[in-house]
Amino acid sequence: MRDRDDADLPGRPQSATEAGASREAFFEEVLEGDAEEHDFAEGGRRRPTRRRGRRWVVMLLVLVVVVTAGAVGAEYLVRGQVDAAVRSALPGLSSDARIATKGIVLRQLVGGSLDSLTVDSESLEITSKGEGGGTVTLSDVDVDLSRISLRSPYPADTVTASATIDWRQVAALAARSHPKMQGMTLKAKRTGTSAQEPGAIQASASLLGMSGEAEIVPSVGADGSLVLTITSTRMGGEQAGVDVGTGDSSLLSYVGLDSPQITVPADSLPQGLRPTSAIVTNDGIRLSMAGSRVNLGQL
Repeated sequence: MRDRDDADLPGRPQSATEAGASREAFFEEVLEGDAEEHDFAEGGRRRPTRRRGRRWVVMLLVLVVVVTAGAVGAEYLVRGQVDAAVRSALPGLSSDARIATKGIVLRQLVGGSLDSLTVDSESLEITSKGEGGGTVTLSDVDVDLSRISLRSPYPADTVTASATIDWRQVAALAARSHPKMQGMTLKAKRTGTSAQEPGAIQASASLLGMSGEAEIVPSVGADGSLVLTITSTRMGGEQAGVDVGTGDSSLLSYVGLDSPQITVPADSLPQGLRPTSAIVTNDGIRLSMAGSRVNLGQL
């Protein structure tokens, strides 16, 4: 009877802690079973889904890096070719000239030309097409171009440029039209600020034992020539106005001028570019120029 009664007695109830632990063990088994079901393919083989996903991510990153590096390398190569083409078109550029483009060059070259180009150079040597030929060296050169073809003769839709012609070369250019001016020296008397306020040049000469000076104002002629207008002269310490500047006692008569204007023809300046202003600086005359459909290879 004791044995039977003991067998019929209900078991000792589980504590709350033990019941919670049993439920957690059960849920862990269920979750592990779900993960295994997802990771097993048909036939009982495990599918390496997570590992395969990582491989695809790595391969994609490698592909992006390779494509990007290739595009950067191609862009760098094309920019080098642009630099070489510009230097071929303008062989007189100084070796340290900076040639820059805007935007992605590869995309622009699909259309056969560059959208824009800038050139910044300490000097540019050009061949004068005027009488007597020779070369002219421009200094502190800044050029902006648009729609430039990279095929010879390298035409550009628009070109704006500014450069300085030093005083020695200004005198030499003027002497081509007026040979007796060869002995004159020029320097800034008053620097200019704009085309309306161009400043003034002081010209000095010593002729037949007499010294003379003249004040000259630069401007741009309607035909694109550089015009140097003598506004006053002085010989032997006596100053005279332009109205008597061509008299026997004036500096103009000694240099063989019958007019107070000295003209430097447009063909002595870069071909295809017309001066828009001429301003006096301490280093020389600063020319601003512009042109359309300019062939760089013919400058």
